[in-house]
Amino acid sequence: MTVGFYLSKTQPSDGGIYQYSIYVLKMLLKCSEIKRIFIFHSIDQMVEFEQYLNHPKVKVILHDKNGRIYNFLKKTSEFYLTRFYLKRMSDRFHYRLYNFLNPDRRFLNRFKLDVLHVPRQHSPAYNLKYPVIISMHDVQQFHFPEFFSPIERIYKSIRYFTTMSEASHVIVSYEHVKADLGKYFRDVNTEVSVCPVPMDEDWVSDKPATSAAELMMKYGIPDKILLTPAATWEHKNHMAVLEALVLLRSEGVKIFWVTTGNKTAFYSVLENKVNELRLNDQVLFTGVVPDADLLGLYKMARLVVIPTLYEAGSGPLYEAMRYQAPVICSNVTSLPETIGNTEFVFEPGNSRQIADYIKKALNDEAFLKRNLQNSSQRISYFKNLNYAPAFLEAYNKAIVTFHSHPDR
Repeated sequence: MTVGFYLSKTQPSDGGIYQYSIYVLKMLLKCSEIKRIFIFHSIDQMVEFEQYLNHPKVKVILHDKNGRIYNFLKKTSEFYLTRFYLKRMSDRFHYRLYNFLNPDRRFLNRFKLDVLHVPRQHSPAYNLKYPVIISMHDVQQFHFPEFFSPIERIYKSIRYFTTMSEASHVIVSYEHVKADLGKYFRDVNTEVSVCPVPMDEDWVSDKPATSAAELMMKYGIPDKILLTPAATWEHKNHMAVLEALVLLRSEGVKIFWVTTGNKTAFYSVLENKVNELRLNDQVLFTGVVPDADLLGLYKMARLVVIPTLYEAGSGPLYEAMRYQAPVICSNVTSLPETIGNTEFVFEPGNSRQIADYIKKALNDEAFLKRNLQNSSQRISYFKNLNYAPAFLEAYNKAIVTFHSHPDR
């Protein structure tokens, strides 16, 4: 099987989608049933993805389009695709205009692939000469609409609808995401397969970890820290940890909290809250850090705290368990199932509970030992799973579906 894998423009700032893409790619490279992988990438990924682009199974395709003409054609084609679906597919002329104008469609159709897998929630082009598979990660806008503007909710809903309608097959990582897609997009008949994230291998296994001494000097942090690797989206629930730090301070307990990840527009709200609570000497938002630094921070963390209000699945939870960093997480979606032990989960809105867990991590060595033992058992379980068959089955279903509808 020859698979196209569309990575272009995927960056560390994309958070979980970036990590997911690498996990899946590493699995595809190991899969004997897949003989060739066409990796579509952008110029800025040459260094970051060097080890994958140089793999003997890989055919490297640069796709880094820009410019006025390209952007005009791209946006115009997307307009007509959206209009086609808003008019309930009654006017095929709009669909033909999309096909004619979309510059990525013309480019991608040059390649002979069995399938194209786009590991994010929208493909650069549809209606290709081969099936397009999309990975859908969540529909958070329906669970927490208050975190999105009305325009963002409308945009996401329309784009997700067109994605699911145009894709030959959709892949999700968890049953709860499949259930959501069935609930909120019940009029779309595209089949959805649950393919667990291939967590059997470290996604940064070939990179060294920055030492604690270097990290302390680079970031101005103490040797004992809490860690939360999460972009500053509102649903990541950084506020709950800030409130927990205030509770602990009132009890004479001070611990430094480092949170990594992309600084979104909501960061200014968090920054103001840190100032208001006078926590400036206990909190550092680093922004996106190099992989080696993130590894080092995991290894020096006294406790990793994942307080999210909503998560399809948590990459940082897997990472903390893998790197033997004590970790606690909220009791939402797939996180309790992932950590596999209710002793280490909490209500995301309960700052008192988070504070008590932090005190345990600071003072209770038996608690830390149980936590690390649990993590070892969970990682061993995930390593022994065979992830490839689910993806191969989804790919084959996409091929069957595609060839049974030759008119598309």
